[in-house]
Amino acid sequence: MKYLALVFITIIIVSCNHTLSNKEELDKKNAQQLFSLVPQDKHLTFELNNRIVNRSVSLMPYTDKDSTRYLYYLSDYTNLICVFNIDEQKLEKIIKLEYNGPDGVGNVNGIEVISSDSIYVTSNLSKKLFLVNHEGKLISSIDYSKYKQDYLISAPTSRTLENMRMSFKDSVILLPFYPPVGSGNYKNTNPEDLRFIAVIDTADKKAETLNVGFPEDYWEDQYKPAWFGFIKAENRFYINYTYDDRILESKNGINWIEHVVKSKYANVNVKRKNELRAAYSRLMYDPFRRVFYRFVEHTQTNNGGRTRKDMVRFPAKFSVIILDSEMNKIGETIFPEDTYELNGYFVTQEGLYMSLSNPFNPCYDVNTLKFELLKLNKDEN
Repeated sequence: MKYLALVFITIIIVSCNHTLSNKEELDKKNAQQLFSLVPQDKHLTFELNNRIVNRSVSLMPYTDKDSTRYLYYLSDYTNLICVFNIDEQKLEKIIKLEYNGPDGVGNVNGIEVISSDSIYVTSNLSKKLFLVNHEGKLISSIDYSKYKQDYLISAPTSRTLENMRMSFKDSVILLPFYPPVGSGNYKNTNPEDLRFIAVIDTADKKAETLNVGFPEDYWEDQYKPAWFGFIKAENRFYINYTYDDRILESKNGINWIEHVVKSKYANVNVKRKNELRAAYSRLMYDPFRRVFYRFVEHTQTNNGGRTRKDMVRFPAKFSVIILDSEMNKIGETIFPEDTYELNGYFVTQEGLYMSLSNPFNPCYDVNTLKFELLKLNKDEN
């Protein structure tokens, strides 16, 4: 028994030593490129209490006026916004959002931090935007379902899970939403006619949509869900198609430029029986290095006995495509299996932080939220 215990402990230690047992193999795969994301021996660790779920679909950094850096973290299924002090690595406070009543915001699915005292909230099945303060008290709400609109705009979301993010200018809010048709009805609509970004004019009480849809050949070979991501970076808008190699870019939301950005490790255009297809799960911008990261979930088969839900939430294999500010591909880094939690990430001056809170990581601790720093390095080939 002592011998077996020693063997078990040894396995755990080896696994937890960065979980890069196949580092040499990955280094070979990541070779022959200009840039790569390299894990550093630096971590951020936040202790959690029993109210906080070690998973979030919406987390974002925010720097206050006094230069204090915070991480706003929407605790999954709880309506709690946790505010972590990044530099001190501690929980600063918890903002409780009410489901009902005078401060009720429903079942929260996303947040957008404008300031420490102004946080926009989106809620499941609700065609409203809620603005709350640092105590979770409701400041105001925008019920755009009552606005004049020519296209049916469904409930919004703003979360980092897909990187569907709001954008603000004067009295106008650009708001991503899923096209208001069920999967069985998608094929009754031309993909280029689907609309999924609302233009909410709070001054004129109008709700329109950006004149952009999905590629016209989107369902040419087989059905693909109409999933996407929407971000604003450097005064430009970007649309990331989850199941298409294309990314769209626009200065004004009217004229769009198409970029074809393919992964060398995954093909999002192919789906086989008993497989979970590959996907471009999100596109994010790194303003400190002026590059984009396109996350790629690789094809999965359920040969490990995992549920489909686990495969969707915690993909075993993924890579990150690195793009320059002109959307030129300058690298793609593939990561070790079952190490990072793909939905937990944010960017700071130091680099890209990726969550290690993956339940299939042997070092996973449900009571600890842990991030590892990855730096963008120029390869010397």
